[in-house]
Amino acid sequence: MELSRGGRVFASHYQILICDDPHDHLPADMAWDDAAVQQGFAGGGRVLAVGTEADRNDHWVEVVCQTAPPDLSPWQRVTVAPFSSLTGRLHVMSVTDSEPAVSLALGPGDYSVYIAGQNLGIDLDTLGEPEPLSDHELATRRDLEWYRIYVVPGLPASTGRLKDA
Repeated sequence: MELSRGGRVFASHYQILICDDPHDHLPADMAWDDAAVQQGFAGGGRVLAVGTEADRNDHWVEVVCQTAPPDLSPWQRVTVAPFSSLTGRLHVMSVTDSEPAVSLALGPGDYSVYIAGQNLGIDLDTLGEPEPLSDHELATRRDLEWYRIYVVPGLPASTGRLKDA
């Protein structure tokens, strides 16, 4: 099992897509209704969309596999969602991408996905920096909106926003 990966995700329409097959189409019933907005994600099962905030929609996203839920204390926002992988993989991408930015081999099964975010709403425009960053530069900028997705075996006991500071 691969333990961690990171990559740049353009969060088109203010959302990051988590799926087990990047070539499957988005389910027609995956809508951002009031309940989805309140819980912080739309969908479930094999396809999840997670809401983001920064207007530039350019985020560094890391994926970490571990055996226990993460410590929530260092994070500004943490959302947990159920995820099922039939393919044995987890992919992170934009809803408009044809190829994922991050892919991990997990093995088929059910997982709890904790989406932890920091510096929500802060991007280069907010900081008055007009020049785009390289992937390496974006990966090191912890003053911008960025995410770490923790993948834990087994379905979560509850779903939605666990922390929203």
